[in-house]
Amino acid sequence: MKKIINVSLTFLLLSMLVACTDEKDDYARIHPNLLPSEGHTYSLQAVGKEITFDLLEESNITNVGPITNEASYKSLNEQYPKLDLKKEPAFIVFDENGLVLKTYDYEEMIDFLQNPEEPFYRER
Repeated sequence: MKKIINVSLTFLLLSMLVACTDEKDDYARIHPNLLPSEGHTYSLQAVGKEITFDLLEESNITNVGPITNEASYKSLNEQYPKLDLKKEPAFIVFDENGLVLKTYDYEEMIDFLQNPEEPFYRER
């Protein structure tokens, strides 16, 4: 009986350890191209409003790269159905572990990128 408990406890501890070490979400595991490039904290997918590095720099944001602009949320939904975008404009921000912000509000995206230390919900 002790042996069964020890084996069960060992299995439970190993499961917890694996879960804690793998913080990456589905986007990070399945679509690594969505993640930031080396030297950047975030990557950005923008839909329906073109975002450029110059535009972000005007707001003192330099921690983003790459930036991908799409004309239609429907085409991005076809590529990444899990994003489940509903309208344009839409702004999706990723860090090295995956999705950190999905919003339809430009100012909210700017605020998030300017204040990365403040807590945000993963999807708004």
